[in-house]
Amino acid sequence: MMERSVSLAILGACLMLKPSCSPLRRLAGPLTLTACLYAAASMAQAAEFEPADIEFFERRIRPVLVEHCYECHAGSAKKVQGGLRLDSRAAARTGGESGPAVVPGDVEASLIVSALRHDAFEMPPGKKLPESITADFEQWIRRGAADPRDSADAVASVDHHAAAKQHWAFQPVRSPEPPSVQHAEQALSPIDRFVLARLEPHGLRLSPAADRETLVRRATFDLTGLPPTPAEVDAFVADDSPRAFARLVDRLLDSPRYGEHWGRHWLDVARYADNKGYVFFEEKRFPWAWTYRDYVVRAFNEDLPYDRFVLQQLAADQLVAAERPAGSSAVEGGDRRALAAMGFLTLGARFMNNTHDVLDDRIDVVTRGLLGLTVTCARCHDHKYDPV
Repeated sequence: MMERSVSLAILGACLMLKPSCSPLRRLAGPLTLTACLYAAASMAQAAEFEPADIEFFERRIRPVLVEHCYECHAGSAKKVQGGLRLDSRAAARTGGESGPAVVPGDVEASLIVSALRHDAFEMPPGKKLPESITADFEQWIRRGAADPRDSADAVASVDHHAAAKQHWAFQPVRSPEPPSVQHAEQALSPIDRFVLARLEPHGLRLSPAADRETLVRRATFDLTGLPPTPAEVDAFVADDSPRAFARLVDRLLDSPRYGEHWGRHWLDVARYADNKGYVFFEEKRFPWAWTYRDYVVRAFNEDLPYDRFVLQQLAADQLVAAERPAGSSAVEGGDRRALAAMGFLTLGARFMNNTHDVLDDRIDVVTRGLLGLTVTCARCHDHKYDPV
């Protein structure tokens, strides 16, 4: 009843338009009436779906269409394959050259299900999606194929949002349950069970435990990037106590070499360099760049909490001022060593002192380094891969 009332209200408003002697206004009347009738029909059709069915479509169906189908079957595709578009309700139900992709209530007549099963058709080509996705589409069609998309034009912005919600960088952090495996007795930690879950389908097992000489070499290379000395190898091999390996790891973590080795990985994220690269007559070194390098090494060696590590690199100048004791000078207050953390933002190319390019570079290092996104493509156009 509600959708009928809304439709009648819109229609009534359209019919109450006052006539006009102007030719343009006389032309506008029928056009406006047509638009109103279309809007009323669209609202009535969208309202026929239950909210739970619409939610099922938005959560389970639309993201799959956006990620796996729109490249070939949408108005934005370079060439619409098979005459089939799946970016609107009407287009999906009309179908393409082979027939309707979606027939509400009839799973077997819906060609999209056949394509997902890789029966008569294959969608996506050469890559069969998980059975759970096919089951979702079967359930969706069985429930009436609720689809709020009125037109391909109206859905474009919503589809972009749906794709964004599926992007890996926006997924919540979770602790997955270790999978069940056949040879659980081989797993010395939950991580081993994840490895076994990938090995066992191929008839493989975990490698045998490393001998003690190999173990000390691996641990030392992993944590410091340097080989152990012969004396360190002999000492570990001779130590048969239960905590021998734990003591080895503690010693390596306490080594200054640990921060130097692992800090370099973060320095790559921060696009750190001591010099400017290809320059001829000007100073080749970045003045004081080494202070940021030393800050990163010190942060790793002092086990600085990650949230503090990030916060200092984004706003150390504000933190130092905020943490200054009342009545003290700027030099006396706060951890002024943390100011070197600002190198995360201030190091980098200068782009002939073009302010916009410098800011763009800082946005790039923050979003790539901390958010898992390459945002700067969106400076000029929609990103080709990331949902920005």
